[in-house]
Amino acid sequence: MVFVSNVAEPRQDGEMPANVTANKSVSANEQASAHPASAHPAVESTADMVVNTLREWYVLASDSIASLLDGRFLQQPARDLWLLGKHYDLSLEQTESTTGYPQHVIDDFSHLIWCTYRSHYAPIAQSQFTTDAGWGCMLRAGQTLMAQALQLHVLGRDWTFSWTSSDPEHTKRRQLYTRVVSEFFDDYDPRSTFSIQRMAALGQQFEGKDIGEWFGPYGTARILRGLAQQASHDVTVYTTTDGVVYLADICAEFRPTLILVASMLGIDRVNPVYYAFIQASLMLPQSAGIAGGRPSSALYFAGVQGDELLYLDPHTTRPAVTRTNNNEYLQSDLASYSCPTPRRIAMSRLDPCMVFGYYCATLESLIDLRSRIELLADDGVTAIVSFDNGHAPESAIPESHGSGPVGSESIKSEARADDGRVSTPVLLTKLPNDSDNDDASCNSTSRPKSESGEIVLEGECSDEEWVTDL
Repeated sequence: MVFVSNVAEPRQDGEMPANVTANKSVSANEQASAHPASAHPAVESTADMVVNTLREWYVLASDSIASLLDGRFLQQPARDLWLLGKHYDLSLEQTESTTGYPQHVIDDFSHLIWCTYRSHYAPIAQSQFTTDAGWGCMLRAGQTLMAQALQLHVLGRDWTFSWTSSDPEHTKRRQLYTRVVSEFFDDYDPRSTFSIQRMAALGQQFEGKDIGEWFGPYGTARILRGLAQQASHDVTVYTTTDGVVYLADICAEFRPTLILVASMLGIDRVNPVYYAFIQASLMLPQSAGIAGGRPSSALYFAGVQGDELLYLDPHTTRPAVTRTNNNEYLQSDLASYSCPTPRRIAMSRLDPCMVFGYYCATLESLIDLRSRIELLADDGVTAIVSFDNGHAPESAIPESHGSGPVGSESIKSEARADDGRVSTPVLLTKLPNDSDNDDASCNSTSRPKSESGEIVLEGECSDEEWVTDL
């Protein structure tokens, strides 16, 4: 997963890394001739630069203080690293001085599509919002998870391309990559399937939330599923809040599927009993990452290194990218969707409410995912995902009364009573005037059972836990 890079990429603090050099020197004229209709890179405003820098200092300071308090500051990081199911043995590699990682790890990390706050886009319908800074971080974390699944779908895990090569294979890969990124552009173009405008509008329809209100992890997962359904997307999105994946619902007419499992893994922090599953989840070849965060601040987790997770932070504000007519772009146009500076956070600092993503391209991949998770359970790992060969109970699919093509689609799950029996189903499609918390059903997440068979619940995941969006 390596770009042949000729343009330095931005760090998570919004600055260009001084250590990144070109693999191939290409003049501006050569780039222009390669993509004559490319958009000009958007210019970051002074206000956004100041906010991004201040937040970067805040995050660095808080991370350093947390490392000191828990005794990790002087410890050497683990030498085994996993990034979306791919393993790296860092003990065998020469690390790059400023990042602490080998260059090929940086290349692979920068390959991840990084969705962040954007500004200076057209106002979201029925509002004056031209930026999602301050309220859209979980939507952006959800976009990032979805983007990795789509990238896996069209390009696989290990690929390279040059931004300037005229080789047909490089051209094809470049076009596929830009097509995926452009699905997350901030506009109403039909190709912007998962734009912030569409996500906010669908959240308003499903949840009755005003534009500018914060969304929780599972509400975001539901929105992604609704948008994929609306667009008849190549990738199906399957969501569950109780951790049970009903295989008959997926396998009847199998299509490439992103499984999103919403989980509440503690009260204020993640219960340590779940650490092993979080780590193992990011080691699975089907992993598309985790949308979660620290308390009151959403993040996207892509890898694991010891007891720390590697993440992308959506809280950097970037100007929206202008779509071109022919969907051709220079590397500099899309540089803000890539980040070459991995950050780590200890699992002890995570918020307990999160969404696990698994991308299964084939039926065989889905079967393999089930086998791997069941093996984890056999090895004593507390798995929050389980599989059932049947369909979800029919009672969990009441007749919808929504209006419109998306509002009429039932995004379903079920609730489980404390004794493990299926109880009153939860209908996850809501009418436009509904105002329930979008993560009210997150308390029905599947939990480890006691010897008597009772499911151990950790608590309820609600939007109120996430209202401070730095």
